[in-house]
Amino acid sequence: IEVDFQGSSQGDERISNSYSPRIRHAYFSWENWLFGQTWSTFFNVSALPDLLDFVGPVGTIFVRQAQIRYSSGGFQFAAENPSSTLYNDAASSSDDNQVPDLIARYNFGSGNTNYSVAIMGRELAYDTGTDIESELGYAASVSGKIALGEKGNDLRFMLNAGNALGRYMGLNAFRGGSIEGDGSIELVDQWGAFAAYRHLWSEQWRSSFSLSAAQADNPTSAGNAAKQYETFHVNLIYKPVAALDIGGEMIVGNKELEDGTDGAVNRLQFSAKYTF
Repeated sequence: IEVDFQGSSQGDERISNSYSPRIRHAYFSWENWLFGQTWSTFFNVSALPDLLDFVGPVGTIFVRQAQIRYSSGGFQFAAENPSSTLYNDAASSSDDNQVPDLIARYNFGSGNTNYSVAIMGRELAYDTGTDIESELGYAASVSGKIALGEKGNDLRFMLNAGNALGRYMGLNAFRGGSIEGDGSIELVDQWGAFAAYRHLWSEQWRSSFSLSAAQADNPTSAGNAAKQYETFHVNLIYKPVAALDIGGEMIVGNKELEDGTDGAVNRLQFSAKYTF
């Protein structure tokens, strides 16, 4: 079991700054089986860049959820918690899935160099009480971490594509589908990618550079939805002792809507992390 204190609405900056514990992971393993909540099998966590911003690049897969997973050698197969996100769902009637998200993944490589290929089939559905609709979609992900030399430098990458990525990519940067005027569901073709390079300047200093993009081919019914994102991260991290990381990171991001409206964000972030 692993918990953190993020996402709580209990906090009050005026007086107490209180936060409630929140479950991140809660699972057990038995032989080749895993039962409970943890990182989605569709997500190769080892490929996530070494950034201060925890989610990192907009083009990454990033999901924790309940699941049943079977592993054998490099193969993994899972049935995971389904949840639909749809444009034009005014009644919030989605998430009425009858089928779990089904995922197959193959991991290969050794040591500090590893790769994974994952495919997913999932249902997007809604039920208003008078109208029940569902569509089946797919997604694929290729990712990896490649060691460069013997100094700890590495290259990390991920490429995702499909018509049912939806909430799996970029913290639901795009929804999985759109409810059409006749009540049917139009799935949204999407892709996302990132490449990140980590460089060790010395035993105590390191940096990571990450460039990412994500885009959706939204149907007309989605209206003025998000069309594309780009993010760039660069950081410098100092490790004075083995358990402590102190660093700063610059983030530059851009978002564009279907009507061409766009906006940018520039953020400077500092953090100190103690590992135990």
